[in-house]
Amino acid sequence: MHCKTFHKKKIVIVFTACLLMMSVLGGRLVYLMVFESEYYQELAKDLHERERSIKAARGRIVDRTGTILADNRTVCTISVIHSQIKDPEAVIEMLCKELDLPRETVQKRVEKVSSIERIKSNVDKETGDAVRAYQYAGVKVDEDFKRYYPFDELASKVLGFTGSDNQGIIGLEVKYDEYLEGIPGTILTLTDARGVEIENAREERVESVPGNDLVVSLDYNIQSYAQQEALKVMEAKQADYVSVLIMNPQNGEIYACVNVPEFNLNDPFTLNTGESTEGMTEQQKQDALNQMWRNQCVNDTYEPGSTFKVFTSSAALMSGTSSINDQFSCPGFKIVEDRRIRCHKTAGHGGQDFTHAIMNSCNPYIQ
Repeated sequence: MHCKTFHKKKIVIVFTACLLMMSVLGGRLVYLMVFESEYYQELAKDLHERERSIKAARGRIVDRTGTILADNRTVCTISVIHSQIKDPEAVIEMLCKELDLPRETVQKRVEKVSSIERIKSNVDKETGDAVRAYQYAGVKVDEDFKRYYPFDELASKVLGFTGSDNQGIIGLEVKYDEYLEGIPGTILTLTDARGVEIENAREERVESVPGNDLVVSLDYNIQSYAQQEALKVMEAKQADYVSVLIMNPQNGEIYACVNVPEFNLNDPFTLNTGESTEGMTEQQKQDALNQMWRNQCVNDTYEPGSTFKVFTSSAALMSGTSSINDQFSCPGFKIVEDRRIRCHKTAGHGGQDFTHAIMNSCNPYIQ
């Protein structure tokens, strides 16, 4: 009797424990399927979707007359998906031929086990179309945008340029990058557990949003003319560089900002001096590039020279110490304290009034 009672108790305890465990598991299952369902659906979706980025068209830079100074052109990004490639050798041969890349580089990327491997970006559209025409499984050709500067060297140190990721590096391109860059899009493709794309599955696209255009006060015609004249002066004077800044005195708008020698915006990492970078350390090369990209009008300090005479002469008129009828004789110099201030006309200007002294930019008179 005692033994039967003991076995009954054991059965009740085991049954209760099993019931408790089943209740916990059932509750957990309800929690996951009801309250956490959206979370796990997203995880499953991410697992079975392959995402490829679509670059956004960068906003254009336009001068005051509507002339486009910085634009975009269509290029392609060539990628491979390892799990989808059926003939690796043919793919390697084709990519080496069309993209002009070393076999070792291409083979390493094609054979790499990854969800997607980029082979080359910023490929000309003609080349991208040629690669697409082979219709090899596992080879993806996505079109995107590359920055293009129609006038090469025009206002190069003002406009600046972008890197391979289309992000601004110097000049207006980096200053207004957040407005110009736009919002990238994506291409979502369904795959199975092995990462192979499911045939006839719907491809989802989230379209990119183009960046905003930037309208600047530069004038293409004035900038071009000033740049040509600056080059003539640099050659005639054998100068290291020549800068020209043309402004509207009424509102401060800049119509031209020239710093010759300029550099080619479509090839910004090639020195404009013709100097080879071979043998340079990375630091030396970067220093040379930084010097080439330097906007002297903005970054360098210089003596104002004769441009400051307008302030001193205005102060003299306003204070009453001089008038436009004052007469003065310029012998070509003036002694001030312990130094001789020379006039740019060594023979002197002779007798002149205030107006003519300003017209002649006469140093002794202004002193």
